[in-house]
Amino acid sequence: MIRRIFVIVTVFLTVCLSFGGLAQNAKPVPDNPDLMAADQLYKAGKFAEAAEKYQALLKIDAKLAPAQAGLIEALLHEQKIDEASAEAAKALGAQPNSAALLAAMGDVQFRLAKMAEAEMSYFKALQIDKRELRAYLGLVRLYRAYSLYRKAYDALKVAHQIAPDDPEVQRRWFNTLSRRERLAAIEAYLAGPHPDDPEDTEHLQHYLEFLKATVDKPVHACRLVSKVEQTDTKLQRMSHTPKRIDGYGLAVKVNDRNTHLLLDTGASGILIGRKSAEKAGLTRISDIRYRGIGDKGPQGGYLAVADHIRIGELEFADCVVTVSDRMPLSDEDGLVGANVFSSYLIDLDFPAEKVKLSPLPKRPDETVAPTALNTEGESSSNPDDDTDEAAANQKAESTGDASKTTKAAAAPALPKDRYIAPEMKTWSPVFHFGHELLIPTEVNNSKPMLFLIDTGAWTTFLSTRTAREVTKINPDSYMHVKGMNGSVAEVYRADRATLRFSNISQKAWDVVAFDLSNISKGTGAEVSGILGFQLLGKLQVKIDYRDGLVDFSYDPSRLPITH
Repeated sequence: MIRRIFVIVTVFLTVCLSFGGLAQNAKPVPDNPDLMAADQLYKAGKFAEAAEKYQALLKIDAKLAPAQAGLIEALLHEQKIDEASAEAAKALGAQPNSAALLAAMGDVQFRLAKMAEAEMSYFKALQIDKRELRAYLGLVRLYRAYSLYRKAYDALKVAHQIAPDDPEVQRRWFNTLSRRERLAAIEAYLAGPHPDDPEDTEHLQHYLEFLKATVDKPVHACRLVSKVEQTDTKLQRMSHTPKRIDGYGLAVKVNDRNTHLLLDTGASGILIGRKSAEKAGLTRISDIRYRGIGDKGPQGGYLAVADHIRIGELEFADCVVTVSDRMPLSDEDGLVGANVFSSYLIDLDFPAEKVKLSPLPKRPDETVAPTALNTEGESSSNPDDDTDEAAANQKAESTGDASKTTKAAAAPALPKDRYIAPEMKTWSPVFHFGHELLIPTEVNNSKPMLFLIDTGAWTTFLSTRTAREVTKINPDSYMHVKGMNGSVAEVYRADRATLRFSNISQKAWDVVAFDLSNISKGTGAEVSGILGFQLLGKLQVKIDYRDGLVDFSYDPSRLPITH
């Protein structure tokens, strides 16, 4: 079931339209002042007002496709997913050959994590109208999620040819620019109307501050300086009670200070507390806000530079880390997101209580697989920065060779699609959203849903939306769920859930459920649950972030204790 979802993408890629030459011969669009006013409200992020304008237009002309598509998109931005889905089904039923409505339906399907259906809708839209902008933008998001970064770039390039001033196109296009060009582009973007909510706008403003502070300096590339290219390091048990392991951590030396960081596949970059940062003598760069589970909103902190970071036998120089104003989770010094090791093949052998980092399989066109730490994660980067081209540009700029830097700025390195090495053909593909890895998972024989692979979560969770669909739930006022953003207000218990993902099956009772809509909003696709440490801690988990691949193995005889 799970592999069939990804086969569909391969089939479409062999028959898809060529992206070249699709941005010519613009179709004239008749002027409609009211429609233009509604579109302006949408582009300014005033989605509720835009929805009212679109609805008013539809009372006059119920088949005005641009207004129908605009209404669907506005409802999606308001997180009114069911309303958007109903509106898309109704509008497309009346006008099945409308490219705009097919693209809008694709966006609804993507938000509901129906990826194969979304791709089909986008391609149908392009068969009708090769200039349908939202279909290209949909393919950009879809292919990024599939780790098909070159195909995403090709789709974005056409979208930029069609509508370079479209706000979403601009946001995506930032990643293709050099740091100085990107700084100017973001300043211009923030100076005008844009559709981002206040939290996303704040994130982008902080990233702009980071660029201003670093644009004239060499890139903090966190380059490997030790002579070894791999390491086998012991995992440290982290527990709040003597009878239960709540997670595993790593001994990480930040400058000359020893820290103990929780290894978290659901987090990004390196996050340490302010006291640890001050004792380690980190150099402050700019302020930052970061997100996580909880109802108190983003938390504050700042970005800083560590001269050296040592993990096992690997030592890296000039690394950006995030410093938290407070560490609310437990007594550990901070977190290390597994995506920090995204240029390595990661082997989390929890039963053996060790982690192995080794070079990724070389692509056919590579002489050696590059190695570095991705300590910036998403915290100090453009929120849309989940493709290869920005990382490739950063590596080129960090060489210290002025000629290479100039060349990279003029002709950025092109991103690459997923590569599946022969020895990894049995691995399971995952959807890749920034630092988050989502794996198709069946719950009580449901259709596949997307679950977050999160060793930082202490147990398996369901979203309340999913729990209501697959089983019975009841409020649980005694259960407390706490994350980086504080406590969760409403918590439920689901009666029974049998989970199946990759080659793993688990039966669970009294599963904790709570609202995961903020995570779903962040990814842009429905996150139906979280696979937490109580399950993952029993497995050997291998991760290839570069290619969006994971491998799980389970041997009950290897478990040290009950997690």
